[in-house]
Amino acid sequence: MKLEIQPVRNLKFENLSYSFEGAPLPVFENITFEMPQAKAVWVRSPGGRGKTTLLRLMAGLISPQNGRYLIDGQPVSEMSFEEFLPFRLGMGYSFDYGGLLNNKSLAENLLLPLLYHNLIPRPEALERVGQVLQMFALDQNKDARPSAVPGSQRKMTIVLRAFINSPQVVFLDDPLTGLKQDNVNDLIHYVEESYSMRGLKQIYFTSESPVLAKHFKAEELLISSDWFTTRPTVAA
Repeated sequence: MKLEIQPVRNLKFENLSYSFEGAPLPVFENITFEMPQAKAVWVRSPGGRGKTTLLRLMAGLISPQNGRYLIDGQPVSEMSFEEFLPFRLGMGYSFDYGGLLNNKSLAENLLLPLLYHNLIPRPEALERVGQVLQMFALDQNKDARPSAVPGSQRKMTIVLRAFINSPQVVFLDDPLTGLKQDNVNDLIHYVEESYSMRGLKQIYFTSESPVLAKHFKAEELLISSDWFTTRPTVAA
């Protein structure tokens, strides 16, 4: 049975805390904050900590120890896997490095989310993946496993997999590091197309580079262990 993807709009923390086991200080402590609904949000941390953790919490990959994370007013911690899945399918996530299955080719890694959840017919999934591979000059290595291709191609595949389901919200952890300039330009164009043609509403991303923030006029989300705040992009 085909799943119905649930729209993802409002994302909010209520008294949320998160700590790593054995760490002397929490990553976040008692945070209440409604996430920006801007087209693009550049996640930054003055202390250099918490950016990846924030993205993983928002994508539902990890759970807070205390407090609640709500999607459109519904607490994620109170949802079953089946209840959360329609929301999860409306999200895309890319790790900084890693996240690909080493025993599958680049093409198979991109196909897997589409086929596993039966989101579109197999011929359409094959066509979509083929177009993306060709667009980013990955088609010559489409049958190679991640360990057999250059790091830039591996990273590009990681980022593209976040978009392959045509999600409404995408979380990108350091998406530009390791990419060639041509790939960066192609990615910007692809994101623009995703906004106009594939239903993308928001991206939240971390990056040491201001390129994405400046191009998409991103709102900055500054985070610390006990406060979050936003401001317009002030990148040099």
